[in-house]
Amino acid sequence: MEDRVADLRARWTPEATAAAVAFLESRPTSGELPTMEQGGVTWLDLRGLRIEGTQVDRALLRNVNLRWAVFRDVGFKNARFVGCNLSQVQFEHCYLRRAQFEKCDIVNSRFESCDFSQAAITDSRVDFASFRNCEIRLEAIHFPADTSARALVRVCRNLKLNAMSMGNFIDAGALTYLEKTYERLGYWRDGAWGRWAGSLALSALWGYGEKPWRLALVMAFNIVFFGSVLHLVDPLPGKSWWEHVYFSAITYLTVGYGDLAPHSPLAQLLSVVCAAAGIGTFGMLIASVTKKVMYR
Repeated sequence: MEDRVADLRARWTPEATAAAVAFLESRPTSGELPTMEQGGVTWLDLRGLRIEGTQVDRALLRNVNLRWAVFRDVGFKNARFVGCNLSQVQFEHCYLRRAQFEKCDIVNSRFESCDFSQAAITDSRVDFASFRNCEIRLEAIHFPADTSARALVRVCRNLKLNAMSMGNFIDAGALTYLEKTYERLGYWRDGAWGRWAGSLALSALWGYGEKPWRLALVMAFNIVFFGSVLHLVDPLPGKSWWEHVYFSAITYLTVGYGDLAPHSPLAQLLSVVCAAAGIGTFGMLIASVTKKVMYR
């Protein structure tokens, strides 16, 4: 049966906490720190530890169980965590510049107002970890090869919300695209073919709103396509292919000069479809471009 969090935290007397801090600072400790066996590995048992207002720069922590620990205003500059259990750990106002997390369990951990400048999280489980008001970029996280698509979706969504809270909308846009991409991969693995096809179409059309140039290309293609279809199926009397493309363009963009007009029911139907497609894609383009301009 797993120990209760309250009992784990109660064992950290001022003397025991001072010994743990000395260990983190690579100083001689006044007493032995608890250990535990798990999976055939001997772990240093620092579960439930609470530390605040100190510096443990350049600390090297290997096979340390810090589950349920709380760190407030602690400097971990150039610190290195290797094979550590950081599940459900709280890092608040911590300085993690150039810190390295390697093969760690960071599931359900909470980072608030932390600086991850030039930090790296490598081959670590970060599912359900939350980042709030943190200086962290997606490039800092290198996921294990076996990370599930759903876990990647959750991490990207969490980092996106953090980037938005920091006013970093460029990163938020990139994370939105990655979130939707991993979501599409999850649909493929789950066999949800309809959702996968819809997501793929949105990606190709405008990159989930993050790549408006794709939509501009789609609009140009549609104008030429509708103009060519009108010219082949039911041409305007005495008009060339280019004039049909011109008619398609002014219809697609809802300009409607009135200098050209279809007369047969089929041509009128195609014109209505062309105008409807134009309204939809042109509106999407305006929304996407406006977002990009406002968030620059």
